[in-house]
Amino acid sequence: MSVNASDGFTIAFSDAPPALLAKLEAIAAKHKEASFFEFVRLQWEARAEEGAMGWSTLMDGEFLLRALTYPEVLTLPHAIDLTRLALAEDTLFDTKLMRHILNHPLWPDQFPVSRIMRTLEILDDFDEPHRLAMPLLKLSKFPDNHIQSKVAKILGRVIDSPEVIEELFQNEDSRVRANLLEGIARRDDFAVFLPMIERAAQDPSTRVSSLALALRARAGHAGAGALIKIRSKAPLPQIRRSAEFANRIANGETAYPQEVLNPDLASLARAVDAEPAMAAPIEEVHSQSDSHPENQP
Repeated sequence: MSVNASDGFTIAFSDAPPALLAKLEAIAAKHKEASFFEFVRLQWEARAEEGAMGWSTLMDGEFLLRALTYPEVLTLPHAIDLTRLALAEDTLFDTKLMRHILNHPLWPDQFPVSRIMRTLEILDDFDEPHRLAMPLLKLSKFPDNHIQSKVAKILGRVIDSPEVIEELFQNEDSRVRANLLEGIARRDDFAVFLPMIERAAQDPSTRVSSLALALRARAGHAGAGALIKIRSKAPLPQIRRSAEFANRIANGETAYPQEVLNPDLASLARAVDAEPAMAAPIEEVHSQSDSHPENQP
């Protein structure tokens, strides 16, 4: 198959030795019209056939690992689908995916943030990433707030130490603190973190404090639920959005809307975090709104 420099095959196979590249191209030539995703699926389906070597070559040569980390090669749903196939055969494939980026020669200074984020997006989709806690803690120090935020969301549901969670919550970026609480919200039992959650309800970020109130409401605190309802009626749309999101979490929902999860919607995050946390009385909510520059004549 003739490999175009702009397609997924080139990116996935770019590190292959010449002899192995020729073998891969010969396999791909049988599926000239297939996308990279379709090609990999076909190799999976044919893996048990006599003489089939496409799937084993993709796995053993780490070509699938490489391709999964490139948003240019696979959409996120496709990347998750292929990761599930790989995990069905190799239960440690997720740890290999982490090692693929952490042990890369370009790590950390020159490794593309987009590839790290894609790896985290894949891992975040799986239910039990607990064995990845240690490498994720290492990644939590990566000097990019979007990466720290995504890592915090995963660690919030896999780290059991209140001390470690407390340390993560000290991050100056409100998105990181909010995502940590989102991760905690995916736990069945988060009682051990309630002292921190109670303090988080006073966070200067509306988004963070609303999430903390949601967790307190789930823990049985009636007043927290009432505060969320007050916020949901606030004149400022960013306060209402954070309250609506918090209300879903208070009701036990963990499948968050895409507009909330999308890290590219930085403007939404800034808007939600722009206002300080509201005090309990609804009169204060309205007074904050009335004095906001957007509401001045």
